[in-house]
Amino acid sequence: MMPSVFTSCMGGMQGGGESVEVISPGSFINALKLPGEISSTSFDIAAKTGSVSLGEGANTQVYTTNGMFLSPTIRAQRGDHLSIKFANDMDQESILHWHGMSVPPDMDGHPRDAVEPGQAYNYNFSINQRAGTYWYHPHPDGFTGPQVYKGVAGFFIVEDEEEKALNLPSGNYEIPLVIQDKKISADGKLLYDTGGMMQQMMGFFGDRIFVNGTPAPYKQVESRWYRLRLLNGSNARIYNLAFSDDAAFYIIGSDGGLLEKPAQVTEVLLAPGERADVLVDFSRFSQGDTLRLRSTGVDNTGSGGMMNGNDGGGMMGNDRMMKDRDGGMQGMMGSGSNSQSQSFDIMEFRITNGPGDSFTLPSQHSTLDFPKAEEVTNRRTINLTMEMMQGMALDGQFFGMNRVDQQVKQGAVEEWTFVNQTPMPHPMHIHAGQFKVVKRSGGTGRGLIPTETGWKDTVLVKPEEQVTVRMRFNAEMGVYVYHCHNLEHEDNGMMANMKII
Repeated sequence: MMPSVFTSCMGGMQGGGESVEVISPGSFINALKLPGEISSTSFDIAAKTGSVSLGEGANTQVYTTNGMFLSPTIRAQRGDHLSIKFANDMDQESILHWHGMSVPPDMDGHPRDAVEPGQAYNYNFSINQRAGTYWYHPHPDGFTGPQVYKGVAGFFIVEDEEEKALNLPSGNYEIPLVIQDKKISADGKLLYDTGGMMQQMMGFFGDRIFVNGTPAPYKQVESRWYRLRLLNGSNARIYNLAFSDDAAFYIIGSDGGLLEKPAQVTEVLLAPGERADVLVDFSRFSQGDTLRLRSTGVDNTGSGGMMNGNDGGGMMGNDRMMKDRDGGMQGMMGSGSNSQSQSFDIMEFRITNGPGDSFTLPSQHSTLDFPKAEEVTNRRTINLTMEMMQGMALDGQFFGMNRVDQQVKQGAVEEWTFVNQTPMPHPMHIHAGQFKVVKRSGGTGRGLIPTETGWKDTVLVKPEEQVTVRMRFNAEMGVYVYHCHNLEHEDNGMMANMKII
């Protein structure tokens, strides 16, 4: 554990560095952009620097994918074999990771496979998993945060016959929503600066919310059922998503596809990297009505009140507390407000008349074949630590490109327990497949939420919590990574290698 004096000094860090600019009802003025789609089994993905307007008139530099901001959705069928050429025309080295997919190690986007600007990387792999809302994004060591933030992130939707048999809302009635926060200057420029220790510790927080790259978006919907594919594509911000009328909706899928049956909820918590498929019935509204998707306050504190995070007070106000890795003193507080406890609207739905539909919510979706407790052959503890003067780490170590931190036998079922010894929440992501969340203890004593009853590849571990996951390591032999999906934590070294042997 970190020294108690340092714990007390971190009181203001938990909240998040930037409060979100509040958009009043009626001020959602931009029609929601929907990503383009790629449905071919052989295609190119070209990422390069580009210039777009982010709603303030003036253009700003971003990264585009096939000329788009944000990236196009890849839609594939289970059993497809994909051939993808990734052309890196950005100004940094890069490689793509297919988040949540089980692919061979040389196809997974390991940072050691990153290619320099002007070079390309060829992917060839088969889709051998169930339908689900996956996604893709860059994964170079030290540059994942800025590349995702500036635009290279897209959905990777897999379909299969089991899901199609449910006749879920599709086509115009299926809406992908990637939610991100960004910081915009007064003259409309996209800002990204993680030079201080505050950003390395907390992650980067923006002051504007974008959906599919659209600020202040609205979407017209008919008075019928819709399927929303939700993705938290932010670098560090956690969302607790709900609707402005506090009405119930249904979670039907998590990171790795369908749940066994729909779960009726009024909110869904999504940390960076997590996804949720939800069904919403707009038929209760009349033409001209509006409904807003919003984020309610997120409590990221541990059971002991380690971080109040309200005003950045106490010892954290001392900007001489820590040094960055270069040894230079950095002001720790920044704006320091507890933006994670803030409630704010994200987008607006505008209801129009439609023909209605005959959709009936299925009572059963799927049967989930989780690995059983009696199959477990090994248990590991992964400590989430904070190293003085340096930042967040795993088991006290920062990422070593060629160091193997864990060895796992192919086909083995293991339980990994993530123990959070830091004052920050950490969305932990394991490459090479999906896992079952077994239990959560410590912290505020919260149990598993509905999305955690399905297959997962990313799980949130709050301060003072211990979260155990169970996974069958069926992927091909080779080296993969596991890491925190707070992208600034990852870029600063909160990542490790595991080798399947």
